[in-house]
Amino acid sequence: MRSLVQGFILGLVVILPGMSGGTVFLIMGLYEKMIADLVRLNLKPYVPIFGGMVVGIFLGGTVFALIFERFRDITVAFLLGSLVASVRSVLSDGPRPNMARVLCLGIGLTLGVLFGAEPLVIEPGSAPVGAVALLIGGALSTAAMVLPGVPGSSVLIIMGIYDTMLYYIKEMAVGQLLIFALGSVAGLFLLAYVLDKLYARYRDLLSYFFAGLILGSTRALVPTEFSGFILLSMVVGFITVWYFSGRRGRVADGAVS
Repeated sequence: MRSLVQGFILGLVVILPGMSGGTVFLIMGLYEKMIADLVRLNLKPYVPIFGGMVVGIFLGGTVFALIFERFRDITVAFLLGSLVASVRSVLSDGPRPNMARVLCLGIGLTLGVLFGAEPLVIEPGSAPVGAVALLIGGALSTAAMVLPGVPGSSVLIIMGIYDTMLYYIKEMAVGQLLIFALGSVAGLFLLAYVLDKLYARYRDLLSYFFAGLILGSTRALVPTEFSGFILLSMVVGFITVWYFSGRRGRVADGAVS
């Protein structure tokens, strides 16, 4: 039962850009063992977690999509605050800036601006996402999700398919969701371990690159107008992710001591 609840919470969290699934696994004390078990294909202990996660994603995604449709600017402002605050977690273990790190930040920022050019909007008339994009999005977002501090859903924003995926969840578009799930499984087993090793070896450069990507992708999250409620929503999103980023640091410090 506890594993189901943990998975449900994780599913709710990963729907929100700025919230890292890897950070949640770290807070729950499951991260290191999960990576080791994935390498050994020891999946049985995680079946309840993944089951709860699926329920959390569908429930959270449906509710969030409905809110998004009715209150687009308020929701986008919340996501904008969340993404900006998530940079704290991405760079929390990174060393101070130098020429190479700033260059990586600039490259990530440029790519994020280029790929995050389209504003997020959930509507029935949006262009459908092709099977290849769904496979790649599922693989990259899931692989990134297992890295503490890196929000997997931010990958979908950078690719410009986050809002479409929320729409597919709300409308229960089974075919598209199955393709995305297939990509997610492939990413979990084929990319997550490799990405984890690369991240451990080049953490400083990749952290600055990911931070740049995230900041650049916020271009797609600018509200069409600003008001007190919209600014409040942005602040709430920022504080929420900033708090969880701090939780990650406290958990990591406890593990080291």
